[in-house]
Order: sequence, then structure tokens, then C-alpha cells
Amino acid sequence: MKLLNYLLYLNSIFKIFSQNTCDDCIQNLKMGLTDNCDSDCSNEITHTSDCLDYTRCLYDYNLHKIENICVCQKTSCIYDHVCPNVEVLEFDNKLDGYTTFEISLEVKNINSNIYAIYGDNEDHMIIPEAYQTSNNIGSNIGGVNQLLLNYFPNSEFDSWLTIGVTDGNNLGTINTIGIDFSNWTLDNGLNINNGAIFLNDPFTQTSHKKYIIAHLTLRNNKQHIMKVNVNGHLNDNINENINLNQANDNSFREKNIIFDIPYVYDTPI
Repeated sequence: MKLLNYLLYLNSIFKIFSQNTCDDCIQNLKMGLTDNCDSDCSNEITHTSDCLDYTRCLYDYNLHKIENICVCQKTSCIYDHVCPNVEVLEFDNKLDGYTTFEISLEVKNINSNIYAIYGDNEDHMIIPEAYQTSNNIGSNIGGVNQLLLNYFPNSEFDSWLTIGVTDGNNLGTINTIGIDFSNWTLDNGLNINNGAIFLNDPFTQTSHKKYIIAHLTLRNNKQHIMKVNVNGHLNDNINENINLNQANDNSFREKNIIFDIPYVYDTPI
């Protein structure tokens, strides 16, 4: 209750200096007090400095920031059910010689989900060698808890895999089998031929579009390769109770999805 009152107090402070209802809503969005500003910001001019805060795109479009200009680009790829994406993450801190990437898949059908990424004997899942936070501060799946980030800022560079969950997997939404993460280091990647990251409830929608599946901090001046296979459900009844026989009929499988990770050239000091 004290936390809620504090957030409401902060909200009242922001409103004193706000320019319009759109700015108010964006501040509330950042504080977690609302989850949608479409009506408040429709045809409104906002005074926030970052266009990512107020630019909205249609479902089939992705939002990208290019030289301080926000652009909506249509999702397009060669795969039937999902599209791979790679974005560079910028942090206030800097880890010299490395770049952090957010690896994600976007489902083409709003009623579908992703419930597993995996590798098998025929089609391996390949994860590049990546930076791991020392002293077991980081995580292997599900991201890093925000409280941990507050005490160990360098854990934001930790590398991990997931399916849409990025808060440290506090609720145990995702799990893993058959992957030896002890072999995943700066000098050794993962070549998985019998393992997976998966949702404990395969009918869960952790997103309606973009599923983050990896957070990777990779060495510059080196080419990196990532390849995954994906299982998901593709039906209008994904949020309803359906039996296992129906689940088989409404699932999809996409194999050998390749991520185009940019080569980052970094001049040695």
C-alpha cells in the first residue's frame, strides 16, 4: 500500500509539470500505472524527448529508431509463422569490446504463441559463445531479476535464453531440459542436439507479438551464428481449455531459423 501511495504521489508531481494528457499517460505507462495510451495520445502533440515513448505502430509493423527518428516497418521474412529480429541494446554502462543484442521472434498470427525453442538430432540449436556474469550473479534462463540489477549493474550484460520472460522467471513460467549451461562461456557456444527451453504451460501467451528468446553480450570483431527451432500453437482457441489431441492439430513447427547478428567492428585501443 505504501508503494502504491508513493507511485500516486510521484504521478501527482509529474502532472504538475505535464504539457497534456498524452504526456501524463506516457509517464503513467513508464511507472506501470497504465498499459495503454492510444486514446490519450491520438492526434496529440507530446513533449517527451524520445519518440520511442509515444510512437505506436500497427500490428504488422515494427518500431525502429534510426538516427533519432522513429520508423514503422512492416514485418516480412521467409518463414511461415515467425520472423527473427536482432536489435542492439544500449546501456548507460559500457562493457569495452562487447555489444549486447536482444534476439526475438515475432509471430505472424496474433492468435498464435511460442512455447518451445529447441535442438534435436536432425536440426541442432546453435547459441554463440557469450559473456557470462561471474560469481553466479547472472541467469541462464528468464532474464535477471531487477533487484539483482540494482546491486550488481554489470549483470545487465549477462547472457541468457528465454521465451518472452525477462524479469528473472520469478513465477517459474519457463523451464529447460537437456542443456548444459556450464559449457556456455566466452570461448564456447552451445550446440544443442537434444534440449529445449519451454513454457511450463504450452498454451500461455507471454506476448501477443514479440517473443524475446535471448539476451546475448557478444565479442566485437567476430562473426556470431545463432540458429533455433520453434514450436508454437496456431489457433483461435489458444486461451481456452483444449485437450491434447486438439493441441496436436493446432500446433506449428518452424525449423532452422537463422538470426542475422551484425558484425560489430571495434577498433582496438
